Amino acid sequence: MVRIAVCDDQSAHLKKVIESAEEYFRKHPEYQARIEGFGNSASFLETLGRSGGWDIVILDICMPGISGTEIAREIRKRHDHTGIIFISASSDYAVDAFALNAVHYVLKPFSGEQFEEAMTRALQPFSEKKPKRIILHLENGAVRNIDIDDISYIESIAYRRIVHASTGKYEEMRKTLSAFLSELDDMSPGQFIQPYRGYIVNLNAIRTITPEYIVMNSGERILIKRGDFRRLRSLFFDWSFRGDMHE
Repeated sequence: MVRIAVCDDQSAHLKKVIESAEEYFRKHPEYQARIEGFGNSASFLETLGRSGGWDIVILDICMPGISGTEIAREIRKRHDHTGIIFISASSDYAVDAFALNAVHYVLKPFSGEQFEEAMTRALQPFSEKKPKRIILHLENGAVRNIDIDDISYIESIAYRRIVHASTGKYEEMRKTLSAFLSELDDMSPGQFIQPYRGYIVNLNAIRTITPEYIVMNSGERILIKRGDFRRLRSLFFDWSFRGDMHE
């Protein structure tokens, strides 16, 4: 799942960019995308602090209060590998944009071809990644195919396995928790851990680890076993470093 955010203080321009992104992904079904729109810099930065960020961010440069380049600097402090596309009515800010490692700079008004070129460049790292998917067996014989990166955590409650994902909650009817962990570890060794009995957690979905609990990007807290803080913290740091090295 590619997470995309668009920030533009002019509602008509915001709508056009979102519609252009939606059209792009209709033409490129090989990608799954979630697009969020923001009408001002403040709401964008507030969500950035809570959500853990996006894979691609499309920013208007000239916005009141906090400019697009100022937002980009904040993103670079937190998420150095985020693909940033700037959109502006003027080319005057191009030097600043590329100093921030923007993947593209689009001038308003833009054509469909220009927008597609920008998106294709921003998505280049994802085109080289093979999706890792898992089958969930749901009620009444239904099945669902889900990208493991969309999973936040899995919990076992009274013989029920609940999968918490960015796309919703699902009750797996067949797999045990240990079978889940084995399958996930085969696909992506080290990405999923068991911090406490009855839980499997995706390291990519963790915001903070404290001596008492894990804080997920969603804000939810999961207890950890007493005395296990150092081990879990080490696993978290090792995984984060490994991800940086591979991006």
